[in-house]
Amino acid sequence: MSSTVMRWFGNGQSVRSDPAEAGAEAVRAALRGRRPALLMIFASMPYANQEMISAAHAEAGGDVPLIGCSTSGEFGPAGRGHGVLAIALGGPGFEVAVRAAPDGADLRAAGEAAAGGLSGLTRPHRMQFLLADGIRGDQQEVVRGAYRITGASVPLVGGCAGDGMRQVSTRQFFSTGQGVSVLSDTVVGAAVGSDRPLGVGLAHGWVKDGEPMVVTRSVGGKIYELNHERAVDVYLRRTGGDPALAGDPAAFLGFATVNPLGLSRRSGEDMRVIVSADLADGSISGLADTPEGALAWVMRSDREALAEAPAAAAVAAIKALDGETPIGVLVFDCCVRLLALGEEGCDASHLRLAEQLGDVPMGGFYSNGEIARTAGAKGMHHLTVVALAAG
Repeated sequence: MSSTVMRWFGNGQSVRSDPAEAGAEAVRAALRGRRPALLMIFASMPYANQEMISAAHAEAGGDVPLIGCSTSGEFGPAGRGHGVLAIALGGPGFEVAVRAAPDGADLRAAGEAAAGGLSGLTRPHRMQFLLADGIRGDQQEVVRGAYRITGASVPLVGGCAGDGMRQVSTRQFFSTGQGVSVLSDTVVGAAVGSDRPLGVGLAHGWVKDGEPMVVTRSVGGKIYELNHERAVDVYLRRTGGDPALAGDPAAFLGFATVNPLGLSRRSGEDMRVIVSADLADGSISGLADTPEGALAWVMRSDREALAEAPAAAAVAAIKALDGETPIGVLVFDCCVRLLALGEEGCDASHLRLAEQLGDVPMGGFYSNGEIARTAGAKGMHHLTVVALAAG
């Protein structure tokens, strides 16, 4: 029997009302009596507590490496829901090292520390998982820190924890195999070595609208000028937004999250979610760094392409396996796509994903930011779908 057949990817899902029961049931379904090299748990906020993660870890034997985080919803073998999703990798040829790093005021240092287990891996194919807080600071700094460890040859993949789109606080789950913790303001990482390829793919489904703009003044994620004009004025004019939106933070957020900007990259557009405006200085602010001199477009949603994005990301990830048959696919899907597509649209989108994969097991969660750092992608993404395929 080949190692490809013996390796496995398990998925399990539960929406039982009791968090501990849901955690145990999801893990039981994912493992089916097998011992994992790595267990990942993703849970909606009502389930993201110590009782749930303790029961989930105990169901796996209480001594396996574990990472995970809170979400804005999960999807898997039972469809879309708000409960607990368990994903596991197991069988011969895997090696895993997990790390947790409180981010404090230094996200870059936290990313570097979370990727610290990579140096001890010896398998020919390596990848670094990262799960971070999705509502604090510029999470691109986490990617930059991890990149100090991984370099250009090791892909980074992962997502940012959510809290049901409340934007209040998130949770991270972690265990080295001895005890299990519920954390906050923490970056958790799992370095994975494999005898077989690991592929990463991404897609977003947004299209450019109109002429490009030049970012003529910005600091970090705050854009002060577009084409040498006040950024808020240019943004609302180009998106067709009512100027009064700039004075109403809640209304502006609702409008801006589905009217993003895209930065020009060789591999396509790097999406930027705009979340606030400041009338006093004329700025707009996004969730990631937008450098001066960058070309930016207003991006419009193509509903068909948006719906196709999870399947397209999975196809790209499987293609990166160089002909290996996938044993499973893990998907990080931006929570803002729930607003752009609606719940029925997201259900249809994941049905396409399931049809594309056929018998290949899959699962994923709605994230507050997606991580894909490969030869063709720079790191932190938004309004994007990132897929990891294991061969």
